[in-house]
Amino acid sequence: MLKKLNLVTASIQMALIAGAVSSSVAVANEQTETKSVERIQVTGSRIKRFNLTSPTPVTVIGGVELENQGITNVNDLLAEMPQATVGLSPENTTSFIYASGLNTTDLRGLGSERTLVLVNGRRFVPGSVGDTAVDLNNIPTSIIERVEIATGGAAAVYGADAVAGVVNIITKKSFDGIEVDISTVKPEQKGGEDHTFSITGGQELDKLSFIASLNYTKNESYAKLDRDFYRNSMRSIANPADTGSKDGIPGNIALNGQTALARYSEKGDFFAIAPGADKTRDVYLNDHFAFQEDGSLQPFNYGLGLTPDPSLEISKRGLAAGRYFHDEYNMGDGVFTQGAKSYFRTPLERVIASTYGTYEINDDHALTFDATWSKTESTTQSGPAFFAYEIHRDNAFVSDEMGKIMDDVTYTDKDGNLVEGIDSVTLYQANSNLWGDRNYEQEREVFRSSIGLEGIINDDWGYSTYFQFGRVEQDTTWTGEVLEQNLLNAVDATVINGQTVCAKRNGKNEIIGQIDGCVPFNPMGATSATAEQMGYISTVATRFARHDQAVFAATVDGVLFELPAGYVSAAFTAEHRREVAEKTPSENMAKGLIFGNSSLPMHGEIEVDELSMELSVPILVDEFLALDLTFEGAYRYMDYSVTGEDDAWKLALNWGVTEELRLRVNRSKSVRAPSLGDLFAPASTQFSSGRADICRADSINKLSDSYEYKKNIIKNCQADGLPEGWMPSSEWLAGGSLEGSIVGNTELENEVSNDLTVGLIYTPEFIEGLDFTVDYWSFEIDGAIQYFDRENTVENCYESESLDNLFCKNVIRGENGDIEHFYQRPINSAQIVKKGYDFESAYRFDAMNGEMALKLAATYIAKDTQNSTGLADDLRSFTGLTDDSPRWKGRFTAVYSQDESVYALTVNYRHSTVDDKGWTIEANNFNEVPSYTTVDFMYKSYVLEDLQLRLGVSNLFDKEPPRTPETFDSGEFYDVNGRRFSLGLKYNF
Repeated sequence: MLKKLNLVTASIQMALIAGAVSSSVAVANEQTETKSVERIQVTGSRIKRFNLTSPTPVTVIGGVELENQGITNVNDLLAEMPQATVGLSPENTTSFIYASGLNTTDLRGLGSERTLVLVNGRRFVPGSVGDTAVDLNNIPTSIIERVEIATGGAAAVYGADAVAGVVNIITKKSFDGIEVDISTVKPEQKGGEDHTFSITGGQELDKLSFIASLNYTKNESYAKLDRDFYRNSMRSIANPADTGSKDGIPGNIALNGQTALARYSEKGDFFAIAPGADKTRDVYLNDHFAFQEDGSLQPFNYGLGLTPDPSLEISKRGLAAGRYFHDEYNMGDGVFTQGAKSYFRTPLERVIASTYGTYEINDDHALTFDATWSKTESTTQSGPAFFAYEIHRDNAFVSDEMGKIMDDVTYTDKDGNLVEGIDSVTLYQANSNLWGDRNYEQEREVFRSSIGLEGIINDDWGYSTYFQFGRVEQDTTWTGEVLEQNLLNAVDATVINGQTVCAKRNGKNEIIGQIDGCVPFNPMGATSATAEQMGYISTVATRFARHDQAVFAATVDGVLFELPAGYVSAAFTAEHRREVAEKTPSENMAKGLIFGNSSLPMHGEIEVDELSMELSVPILVDEFLALDLTFEGAYRYMDYSVTGEDDAWKLALNWGVTEELRLRVNRSKSVRAPSLGDLFAPASTQFSSGRADICRADSINKLSDSYEYKKNIIKNCQADGLPEGWMPSSEWLAGGSLEGSIVGNTELENEVSNDLTVGLIYTPEFIEGLDFTVDYWSFEIDGAIQYFDRENTVENCYESESLDNLFCKNVIRGENGDIEHFYQRPINSAQIVKKGYDFESAYRFDAMNGEMALKLAATYIAKDTQNSTGLADDLRSFTGLTDDSPRWKGRFTAVYSQDESVYALTVNYRHSTVDDKGWTIEANNFNEVPSYTTVDFMYKSYVLEDLQLRLGVSNLFDKEPPRTPETFDSGEFYDVNGRRFSLGLKYNF
């Protein structure tokens, strides 16, 4: 029957019941000799095999483990695996616009773009337009059979982007009956509830078998101020006791207490000070005024008082810290209180409908089909648009009270003359009552479908071919937005012919007329605006984006010939893929008219043709110290329409030394192709503050003679036509921010990674049910794609050996040498090295009339370095840093099963870290971050024959994030939701 090519053996299914197991351990086939032995496909290879032995590390997570954890999104479980970390999630996209609500995984911490996510061994459409990372929100957990994680040599088998490895999500292909599952999660504190409903059904007929499911999930948001540990907030401030860089006193200290920015009140505030004057503590206390609703003024209310200032020795000019303490009873006038309008999790609502099926044409051939439709909605919220606009003394809206305050300011100008009165003030305002908070509403709709044909060519060969099409449509809507120039026009009012109108000014700020079509608006003390004013000032912006992916692939696999040690097996694959991304912003976005956001249209497409070959050659069998020895090889040729030809390969040995001991080694070359966004992102305007230029004579003179790259700088600046002693023009130096462009780069090349894994698998015969694996892994990536700002681009250009480098083409100079424009575009400049060890151990044994399954998985990071430019001074080590690579991550699970009941305990561990490896006591007093451990528990049992009950507690001991200014509110690596309870019911009929 055809099914023998597709169904996993019963023994393998039993091995997966315990949840995550290592497929490095061969599973004994307990079938009788008269029953045909089935060939199965293991992630990391397209050759079907007779067991789960693999030359590369493959970790298998059974679908039952998702259930044991009460998890409704596979990314939540992957984030807990030691070899993975969070890419994007609702917990770390609360301030993102286009990425809001995405769920992506990141193997080895090398970036989601270097992790290839497959569904049933096939690519899935990206989660965000122009990217490559898959949004795991689109994968229904109710029909996941298992998840396989493979590292090493994956690019040779599956193509580009599998640098760190492959996450292959295997779904159920058939189902007989109907299953309804409903669950809810309720945190102990306010907000963050999860609600899930799924119905799965299918039938196994004589020729047709199928499964269909409908999944609905709603993840509620929760604000930062909803959590008690955040209400006792933290931040770092300059240490008032610090006297300098050599006094042994920390430069920054941790400050407990809720704070707010001492500016940007809702009804407006200003400082009545001389032009260019510093904002000292005295200025904050004596010269800072806030408007009331009736337009009157009072001193700015600082709640519980200003935070401590830096010492005079550190601040140099005695500048104030600019924040103040408050509590719920003493809020003060500031709008931007710490945590206000901020969320720990983006709300997410998703619906997924999917179906998979097989129709047997005859005993040798079958038609396969699948379709998935999903829709996700999420909203990111931030505070209102905030402005600092200039209010002139002759503004028609300036009250007598405000005018007197401005007229009473006296100061001495730069020529020593006494000046009475100031011509203008800067009005700070963030008013949610006027145009509302800014909301970024994201709606994504995904459709993916494929149809294929698979079967048997003869007794030794089989084939599989399919065509697949996927599309993601992404609608983004911005509300609470403001047409920035219109607002600036509206608040600058004058009276002409008895009518209040918007003032038109010349270069000397003199009123020369009125702005036609402008609707004047008085912001000072305002809590509302007329419909006409709102129509002129406020706006809604939109952007529609679409990403299409089409794939055609065909694979044949089977036996080439027989050697004394066994059969030589091979697989040959041809694949064609085309991807197209388009982005269409609304006019106000495209023209950059709204506050803080702009986007230009984009169109990009790429095609790739690929041919691959895999080979499995048995060398020895049943010899002394060689139970079996097999060589594995793979090669893939790739031809990209943009980046050109490339290849990937792997060489591996799988050595069964004895029945108890197995060794494996895998050497491979992997590649990552640049995304459509990297290649084709349209130019958008970017402004860089300051007038730094490493070629300026004063900049060169500040460099020590011992500085390694000083000679290169002098040589290259002169080679670029800038003579010794060159300085920019006075006009350039007096200019404000320098205009540049952020843009894609069609000259990018593929990243190249050299990978190595060496592993040992030990299954002692004297302890039945125990296995242990250890794998060393290493990634060395060359030409990694990086983005650089203007200042770093200029420095890297001239510090290099010559002007022939990747940075100089991004710096545009005029005839006199002044920098006229710069580009922030991705370039292949970085080298990334990451090395470490994976440990896994599983032990199953009978206990107390039931069965106990224990599993420990851990990862140790031995080295994590990155050099963004190739210059020696730019080599950085991230090993042991909080945001990158804790030395150890571990996960322990204990599952006890008895009759119809299961008790599952999970412990997750993250090792202690530091925020800065170059830390000294002069920096701060909070560099050390302690280790972090959470415990989860789940109980499930069939209370009726077909009704299963699940009860669980996540974060059993209500563990809060480590209390340092850098980590106390970090939802990316720590649990900020707190203790939560889950209830689930599953009914089969």
